[in-house]
Amino acid sequence: MRSWILPIALLVSLAVPSGAGAQGLPDRPVELAGGAIRVTGDVTATIGPRDENAFFNYTDYEHNALRMFRLSLTGAWRPTDRFAVLTEVRSEDVDGIQPYALYVRVRPSKAIPLDIQAGRIPPVFGAFARRSYGSDNPLIGYPLAYQYLTSLRPDAIPASADDLLAMRARGWLASYPVGSPAAAPGSPLVSAYRWDTGVEAHLDTQHMEAGVAVTAGTLSRPRVRDDNDGRQFSGRVAWKPIVGLVLGASAARGEWLNGSLKNGLVPYARGGYPQTAFGLDAEYSRAHWIVRSELIVSRWTLPSLSEPSITAPLRATSGFVESRYRFTPRFFAAARVDGLTFSRIAGRRLFGGVATPWDAPVTRIEAGGGVYLERNITLRGVLQRDWRDAGRVHNRTYASAQISYWF
Repeated sequence: MRSWILPIALLVSLAVPSGAGAQGLPDRPVELAGGAIRVTGDVTATIGPRDENAFFNYTDYEHNALRMFRLSLTGAWRPTDRFAVLTEVRSEDVDGIQPYALYVRVRPSKAIPLDIQAGRIPPVFGAFARRSYGSDNPLIGYPLAYQYLTSLRPDAIPASADDLLAMRARGWLASYPVGSPAAAPGSPLVSAYRWDTGVEAHLDTQHMEAGVAVTAGTLSRPRVRDDNDGRQFSGRVAWKPIVGLVLGASAARGEWLNGSLKNGLVPYARGGYPQTAFGLDAEYSRAHWIVRSELIVSRWTLPSLSEPSITAPLRATSGFVESRYRFTPRFFAAARVDGLTFSRIAGRRLFGGVATPWDAPVTRIEAGGGVYLERNITLRGVLQRDWRDAGRVHNRTYASAQISYWF
């Protein structure tokens, strides 16, 4: 209970009218050294039910996305027009401080809108991961592809199809006979809570945007340091034919297994074990409406160790459509329909040998609304409904409230 004293106090203090407590809060970035240093921040407090028995909203930092206090501070130092150093640190649920981003950005030419970035860099794959702040997310929950933990782990793997099928809907705490013996959370298709380390080039023109990156980790397992002698290559191209319309396509491929585990497999299996992903995204805004959607297909390759073996890459497909409508400059409503499905494998001991999805498919609907108390203070409330056919709980409805402040 103690850890929630600060979030509750923040909710109360920010919710008071502007003339009272909010007037002392900054409402724009803080600039120092004549504008060469710029500091921004984001404070988000979310109040929702506990989720011990279902973990539909468990994140790869082992926190509940619908019950979280997050503090974020971003700094940028621009000594020249063509060079900048950017960093961000975060704290979730008052559980220490995590470095989220630290990279340099160089623009080789003033005439060409091309940036080169190196360090712990923004993702180029997909669209949601770059707009996941409280102020950019029209709802409170995250899309399944970016948050829901599958039963796959980079440091422990199933020896057979039966081992994997036994962990359906156990992404919050999975265990396998090969690799680390400890039970631990699995991985999402794409992590929206961690950035990878590497080098990136990004081009942004009036009608076209493109980015490519080489990083140490993969979409589901971003890394600070490479530990498996592998690299991920990722990229995204977006077309902006008219104002308000963006159409994007992404791809990524990289070694995802933990280095120690991969090296231990050499006597039994050889070759690479990549995560390969493809994505499509679209956004259209007009008048009071904005509509966004994404489709992501991810494949993970596992070694074939024991019968019944896993011979083909494991596939997961996720897609969502969301929309926000602003009734007035202050009030808005939003909704998202989301799904996550898995390819089928056949075991011997489980499900009578019938081919079954290797993890439990999930459907999610989330809807709610909000109000801008100030230009940079938003209050939201949502209802979220989740369904699946396995796990301790097969369906659950959540009600959550959130307040976000940024400058």
